[in-house]
Amino acid sequence: MFVKSAWNTYKGKRYQRFYLAESYRDPETGTVRHRHLLNLTALPRHAIDAVARALREGPTEANGSGELRAGDLKLKAGDSLRGAGVLAIWRWWRLERMEDVLAGCTPAQRQSVFAMVAQRILQPGSKLSLKEYLADTAFARLFSAKRLDEDELYEVMDVLHRDFYEVQKRLYARREQGPFLCLYDLTSTYFEGTEAQGGEYGHSRDKRWDRYQIVIGLVCDEVGVPLAIEVWPGNTADKTTVVERVRYLKDRFKIDTAVFVGDAGMYTQTNVEALENAGFDYILRVDWQTQRSQLEALAPQQLDLFDQYGVVEWMEEGVRYVGCLSEAKRERARCRRERGMAKAREELADLAVTAAKGKYYSWTRLREKVNEILDAAGVKDLWRVDIAYLGKDPGSPEKKARLKMSYTPDEQAIERRALLEGLYVLRTSLAACRHDAKKVDEEYRRLQVAERTFRHIKSYLKIRPVYHRLDRRIRAHVLICFLAYYLVKKMELAMRAAGESREVEAVLRLWDRLKLTEVAVEAGKYRQREWQWSLGTLGSKIREEIERLGWWRSLDAQFRSLSKQLAP
Repeated sequence: MFVKSAWNTYKGKRYQRFYLAESYRDPETGTVRHRHLLNLTALPRHAIDAVARALREGPTEANGSGELRAGDLKLKAGDSLRGAGVLAIWRWWRLERMEDVLAGCTPAQRQSVFAMVAQRILQPGSKLSLKEYLADTAFARLFSAKRLDEDELYEVMDVLHRDFYEVQKRLYARREQGPFLCLYDLTSTYFEGTEAQGGEYGHSRDKRWDRYQIVIGLVCDEVGVPLAIEVWPGNTADKTTVVERVRYLKDRFKIDTAVFVGDAGMYTQTNVEALENAGFDYILRVDWQTQRSQLEALAPQQLDLFDQYGVVEWMEEGVRYVGCLSEAKRERARCRRERGMAKAREELADLAVTAAKGKYYSWTRLREKVNEILDAAGVKDLWRVDIAYLGKDPGSPEKKARLKMSYTPDEQAIERRALLEGLYVLRTSLAACRHDAKKVDEEYRRLQVAERTFRHIKSYLKIRPVYHRLDRRIRAHVLICFLAYYLVKKMELAMRAAGESREVEAVLRLWDRLKLTEVAVEAGKYRQREWQWSLGTLGSKIREEIERLGWWRSLDAQFRSLSKQLAP
């Protein structure tokens, strides 16, 4: 260890600083580097000189308590706190002025909200585990004693439920300009347990048909920043939510001009009229039945244009439609069709043998069984299946008999389906002079941003399963996940601009391993106590990562500000 002197310039003036430092060798490059253990600048100059002299002249000794001695100099490491990840979240919390967004909460309640949001990002868990999880962070010391108690957290969740819409409105009001696109998508998430207000059985995107669920609607802008979120009972149909969302964007957010983008589940004439009445342009994917009839009505030479240009547009009764080809969707559809045909062929062969061997099926039941097989394989319209009696007709299709079943692929139907695979139809109000067909398709494909948001919230923020039972707690839980993802998305945009491609949560969890250690030095009657980063091999690599993003100076300044409040 040694005393290191460094100069810096601020507003045209030069200042000298002194640090207690140690040398180490970079294991990758072999370069000798210095790490600062303690800032000594606040000590009188003669005390700094005494520290330097003690380190030069006296042998350094260590005892079992982690204390180092050199002459009359004592250096001791105290408590250790986690870490750079949670401080990065706090940095963005302050940058996004979340204190203003949560204006309906008291300052103490905002501390609890931050704690729940940070836990959701770094290590999603129960409210009961929150206090333990944050116990080794600076915030456990800075926040009032009961902020992390389970009962207090639930009371704060009740406040969030009360301000469910106001929080979203204030967050949106911080935008410098309105969105160009409003990407709208829905998902579902299921409950653990059998009692939940608003929980209903419905179409489960999680394939948990055995669980109650809620439906969640999310609006994002064109880059994926979440704008608004809503919660509905689990049996709510997608198409019934659009009118309410449009009214919400119009009345609460005062959005007058935007392009509303929705999937086929939102396509109804009522929803189209609601968008037009609100003054919104729209891009909606046409529902499957309408889409299929429109594509089948096109001549073969028109369908060939998809392979040539990728998009085809036409007008029908004054409405603009854009037909699009996705090669990825085409390939997936082809693979599904071929797997379905192979599976159906195998099961039909077994069924034909069984039906011919004995009186296991009636004619009616065998036809039902055939339909079940073809439906499950998704190829019902691609097979011709004939059933005849082997021997005497029993006189009723409901009576069991030996039956002969013949089956052949319908080549014409297969050819028709192959022509339509990978194609989809969009309905839009955008003028062709402003948005050509390819531009309309590009804007629609941005809906994948909202779909990715839901995958992210489920995979990393773990919104599912929901353990809450009361409606107000369920909605507050969803809002906490919404706020967490808002911060994550803001950090993600900054990271991507700096060349960082990893998921934000994974980066922050790694950064949390960079710890803070309390270091105390005594030189005679002079004493200095300070918190320092533990920059070992791993810590130095993490610091270099943060510096590459350009975040280190502000993140370190955030901690320096907080460390002044930490009890000695």
